[in-house]
Amino acid sequence: MATHKAPHAIAPIFWRGNETAFDGGKLFNSKRPIVVLDSGVGGLTIARQLEQLIPDASILYVADNDWFPYGSKPGTAIAQRVQQLFEQICAQVNPLALVVACNTASIAIIEQDFNQLIQNCFLVTPPIKDAIETSNKKNIVLLATPGTVDSKHISQEIAFARMRGQIWPIATQSLVTLCESRLAGQTPSFARFAEFIDNQLPTKQRLSIDTVILGCTHFPHLINDLRKIFPSVENWVDPAKKVALQITFAAKTEIMPTHLPLRAVTFTSKQGATNYQQIFCKYGFSAI
Repeated sequence: MATHKAPHAIAPIFWRGNETAFDGGKLFNSKRPIVVLDSGVGGLTIARQLEQLIPDASILYVADNDWFPYGSKPGTAIAQRVQQLFEQICAQVNPLALVVACNTASIAIIEQDFNQLIQNCFLVTPPIKDAIETSNKKNIVLLATPGTVDSKHISQEIAFARMRGQIWPIATQSLVTLCESRLAGQTPSFARFAEFIDNQLPTKQRLSIDTVILGCTHFPHLINDLRKIFPSVENWVDPAKKVALQITFAAKTEIMPTHLPLRAVTFTSKQGATNYQQIFCKYGFSAI
């Protein structure tokens, strides 16, 4: 992997959910996992699709909880951080593929041209073109983090899309926090978020929406709550399956059938790792 070192970068340390050091080489041995990276639990939507499409593949989820959330951080710093994490994890395991399971981080990598430096890397970005093709009314909402909505890459995508339909980008970081709370077993209220949407879109306009782009991997976890806020929506456009299909096509010839594929998670901070591990265990990620 080519390198582009961040100035004064401190190499991250990887931890297990029991707050002991993570040793990927010892854990995976000769297994070649698909590495899925996100700052929190959003990337589980990608991992779930991978498990369905390639059940024999081992998966290593890298939860960069030390940097959670990515959505409010500068793009350059995020791109450098992701490359650094991949370099460190690749020193421990030999991955089949690297997946940046975060729209904000993926866009940062594209805009910083890091996608040319990180080999075997798959990115997830809001599928705006797919949404335009899918929508009948061409009335579309893009839900994403501020880092995604405000990016030059997405601004250009939206400008092209508006030649064929109406698209309303809505930047929300609070929905990420609601998702993390929900998966942690809490029962957060969506009242403030619903009020926020009402302030962004008048009722008549909101009810005309037939397509919502889930521009953050966290958001599919909240689909039932979002249906109540956007009751007229017929199409929920989620890029998770599309990215998983791309990985499947690229990696399927190198996956050896086994009855014991490994699902493991590692964290970049001890703080909160035990609580996070409980969430991952519910999704089949081992507490080894």
